[in-house]
Amino acid sequence: MRFKQFFYIPPHTVQRFRERVAALPTRKIRTIIQAALQDNTQLVGVQTWDKSPSVVYFARYRDKSYQIIVTREIKKQNNVCPVVRTILVGEMETKTQYKRRGWDWNL
Repeated sequence: MRFKQFFYIPPHTVQRFRERVAALPTRKIRTIIQAALQDNTQLVGVQTWDKSPSVVYFARYRDKSYQIIVTREIKKQNNVCPVVRTILVGEMETKTQYKRRGWDWNL
């Protein structure tokens, strides 16, 4: 499946989704997360994660609500790659600095 905006989803994030949301195969988890991140008009929270600005997407899989923490990683030649750092569930909620619709990396 091809997505308009690609997000890198590391193995750590897949494992956290599996532990906290649903025990599914890796490919299915990555597809679910990518699909949840495609709406750039979605209400999101902005917070600091590892001393850099990050975006918190609020998503849902079946009856389970979860949060997707996305940060940017600057690769060589100034390429910015959005990286899904982890998956959090309700009892692990983070404090967001503010909320807005949509996002970009000029936070």
